[in-house]
Amino acid sequence: MKRLPVLDEDRRSIEAWFVEWARLVAAVDFKRVREIFAEDAIAFGSKVEMVTSREALEQQQWRPVWPTMEDYRYDLSTLEIAISPDRLMAMGAAVFHSTGLLADKQTRFDRPGRATATLMREKIGAPWFCTHSHVSLKPGTPTPSHFNRAEAV
Repeated sequence: MKRLPVLDEDRRSIEAWFVEWARLVAAVDFKRVREIFAEDAIAFGSKVEMVTSREALEQQQWRPVWPTMEDYRYDLSTLEIAISPDRLMAMGAAVFHSTGLLADKQTRFDRPGRATATLMREKIGAPWFCTHSHVSLKPGTPTPSHFNRAEAV
């Protein structure tokens, strides 16, 4: 079996979701990112083995990581999408880029990685909500990063 074809309107809406996610990560905007994640989101990440709520994801993964990097963005040319036959559930996987800061607090380094998001929506045309995410650094990328950027208000 092969993945189902993805309609242009679905591709655009999923790309827009990834663009918004990256914008919110780059802005260290915990308040607004909650609006695009399901309350009971399931996630894996560099800081957590597994969490099963948006609140735990924010406290244990997002808050320890997002302030420590700059320039977070997705390379949409790498975005791969799988979508359900009813077009209410999709999976997107893409490479991201960001900048880290070494412990000397002066040396910046490339901090690439990859992310997968499972998205759901109530009806076609409705906003997507992330029900599962998995974000990880590309193997061999230095960790941790030492920026200490302020949260968006």
